[in-house]
Amino acid sequence: MTAAAVDPTELTPLQVQRRLRRWARTSDSHVYAAVELLITHDVWLRRADFLTTALRVHRTTAWITWTAARAAFDAGHFQTASSTDRAVLDLAVALGQDHYRLSRMDTTNATAIATAVALAAGLLDPTPKGPRTP
Repeated sequence: MTAAAVDPTELTPLQVQRRLRRWARTSDSHVYAAVELLITHDVWLRRADFLTTALRVHRTTAWITWTAARAAFDAGHFQTASSTDRAVLDLAVALGQDHYRLSRMDTTNATAIATAVALAAGLLDPTPKGPRTP
């Protein structure tokens, strides 16, 4: 490690969050979304295995190396986590890498995708509204 590099496991969760948000604010929306998902979920940014694998810290900024996170995930390095926690990480990494090209979607497609995700998560009533078509 260089003199300016910081061991991510030596930071408090709040320090990690603040440094990641500093980076995410200047990144694309898909990176910002992925970082906010990890912060809100409040599991992965507390795990030393994730921090040492995917988080890089330099002075007052931290960033996630999405390719390292994906490689470790795919290699099974996070199998001790619950299936739900792994699913959240899988989605966060996919968002961070813009795997689904969400940053390039037009409003119509982005809205359709957001609605489908909300329906799948049970956050919306699946009952169709309006007249039925044959």
